[in-house]
Amino acid sequence: MFFSGRLLVDEERILDIIDRMRVAVPDELKQARRVIAEQERLIGEAQAHVRQAMEDDGLLAAIDAERQRLLDLAERDAEATRKGADDYAREVLEELEERLTRQLANVQNGLRTLNELPNTEAQ
Repeated sequence: MFFSGRLLVDEERILDIIDRMRVAVPDELKQARRVIAEQERLIGEAQAHVRQAMEDDGLLAAIDAERQRLLDLAERDAEATRKGADDYAREVLEELEERLTRQLANVQNGLRTLNELPNTEAQ
């Protein structure tokens, strides 16, 4: 109907379309789930094949060797850092010991001087 703002539809045809959609949607969902499951299975197989190929080519051994090399390098660097810190601490403590020795000598000289003063005044 023109100019009325209403639309006439064939009720029987619409109900038929809705019924077909109700039947088709669950089948489509089942099929989609099967496709996803198959894709996941194929991906798993592909990952297993890649891992096997890497093992066959010795790539995993090379990766493990590189990992160990990096760990060894890091340990050497850490040891060098610890040694450097120990050397620095030793230098600081030795310098402190020298200063304290000089200060102790000054204190002992001062005490000796003070101890000699009463003897000098008594004479």
